[in-house]
Amino acid sequence: MELELQRLSIMLMDPELTDQQFTEEILFLKEFPVRSIFVLPYNVARAKQLLTGTMIQVASFVDFPLGGGTLAKKAFETGQLYRDGAADVFVTMIPDQLEIYGNESYQALEQLSFGRNALGFFLDSSQLTSNQKQQLTMDLAELKVNAIALGLNLTMEQAINDMSIFRTGRRKQLTFQVNVKAPTLLEIELLFQAGATYIGISNGREILPLISKWN
Repeated sequence: MELELQRLSIMLMDPELTDQQFTEEILFLKEFPVRSIFVLPYNVARAKQLLTGTMIQVASFVDFPLGGGTLAKKAFETGQLYRDGAADVFVTMIPDQLEIYGNESYQALEQLSFGRNALGFFLDSSQLTSNQKQQLTMDLAELKVNAIALGLNLTMEQAINDMSIFRTGRRKQLTFQVNVKAPTLLEIELLFQAGATYIGISNGREILPLISKWN
């Protein structure tokens, strides 16, 4: 079994990490060629500095975790994250915003990515009902956004269920990152088979050495 590290993101989102712990984690993770490391907004500049000399991208979330902020709030935070060095930025959206203002919000916020076209939407799928997910599947088919991040610390069951729903209305160019709490190697492979483009994991310290060994 060969897993591509370039399709994995590491979720380093624990607000209780001290600066020393955060630094130690980044220095450990930078030895593995993963796609990106997701950090809280106030850690983006520090992560960018620590990852200098690597191809690993810094990623973060706008209007996190609730996503109920105004477009002006989202715009301010989006611009700040890009200025701090984030390469992948995902704007937290709630169902009502996505359905009514999805394309309007994306068109306004995407301009702040300075032409990198690296802006996506984050949906906390763990807080959505099955009916809401079905509606979102139809909404996503009409959106111009090219990247979606689903959930945070999802169980394997939740992640597989989300992919079975959201992949049905998927446009060819739309990528999905599913964020799972602590998957095994087999579970990561199963998620890729289920249609995930990228997978976010929180157990990088345990999993990455195993993947490198197997590969």
